[in-house]
Formats: sequence, C-alpha cells, structure tokens
Amino acid sequence: MQFQFSQLSFPDNAEVVINDVSWADFERFMDELGDRSSLRIHYNQRSIHLMAPSVGHEMPKTYIGDFIKYLLEHAEVDFSPLGSFTMRKQSVQKAAEPDECFYIEHAAAIRGKRQISLDIDPPPDLAVEIDIYSPTDRALYAALGVPELWIYDGNQLVIWVLRAGEYHAVEFSPHFPGLALREKIPALLNLAEREGRMLAMKAFRAWVG
Repeated sequence: MQFQFSQLSFPDNAEVVINDVSWADFERFMDELGDRSSLRIHYNQRSIHLMAPSVGHEMPKTYIGDFIKYLLEHAEVDFSPLGSFTMRKQSVQKAAEPDECFYIEHAAAIRGKRQISLDIDPPPDLAVEIDIYSPTDRALYAALGVPELWIYDGNQLVIWVLRAGEYHAVEFSPHFPGLALREKIPALLNLAEREGRMLAMKAFRAWVG
C-alpha cells in the first residue's frame, strides 16, 4: 500500500529526520511536495530534516522580516525578499530553507526568475533563522555561501558574517552599519508581544529616523 506525503502529520516544532536519502531522491521528494507544504526543509549529509513551525516560531521571523524590509526601503535600496524558498546546491548536495531571506546586492541577478539554483545563481545576501526550538546548522549555510546570517533564539540576535568559509559573529550588520540591531530588535520583539505590531513598528521607524 502506498501512502501520500499529505497523509503524514507533524507536531508543531517537532523535527523529523529521514536518513540515507540520495540527492536524486531528495529532488524527487521536493518535486512531489511542490508548494503544498508549510514545512521547513533542510537537506544535509544524505538526511532530510523536516519541521512544522508554530506561532511562537513564525511571529518573530515575520517581525524581523518586516524590520529588514523597512530598513532597506528607508535607505531606498532595491531588494528581492524570497521568504523561505529552498536554496539548493547540487555541487555540494545541500539544501536549506531559511525563515526569511533577501537578495540585496544581487537582486538584479535573480529578478524575474521562477527557479533559482545556487549552482549557477548567487545565494541570498542575507538570511534569517529563528532558533527558538532547534539550532541552525551554520556549516550548512556556509556551504551554500550565504554571506550574512541572522540567528534569533528568542532572547538574543546574533549577526554572523561569512569569511573564508566560516561564520564570525559581528556587532553590526554590514548591510546596516552603525545600527545597534542586536539590542534593538529583541527589545522590539518583546514590545510587539506585549503591545502589538503597530506600536513596535512605530517605535522602530522612530528609532531609524
């Protein structure tokens, strides 16, 4: 008896790992899945990692995405927000779906494309991961070549910059130099949880100036 993927049930924030999966099988799995799932999917070392995010995961990622969009729009910088699209790189047989990602310097390079492969296209210039329930594998993102990675764990925001194939924590984002985002964003996320999005965004816009 064959079953359909849609028959599977995933508890919120529970990570399911499918081991010993070839790249070809992973690609077939992704083709079959299509756009029907809200699962976060990573592929690394012949394993597929599946997670169904909860509200506690989705709220901070949405707010952080909104903050980044406002910063870029305020600076009048063109960008392409691609959310959690699947970054695939067959040459290293790795794939990841960030919580949020942005093409900034390379926005023009992917403009109008319906499919992106990191074997021929650049990776997103900035990616965001929410680590409230499970840790991000930074080595996976390094292998995919993402230059800047933000990780928020529910308390603090760490900004990582890729240098010589490894991530290094920095105080300020290269995309937003001089802005104390590591301190401000967690405070605003707490404000949003207590008082709502409108007040948090108003405070953020006033702070940016």
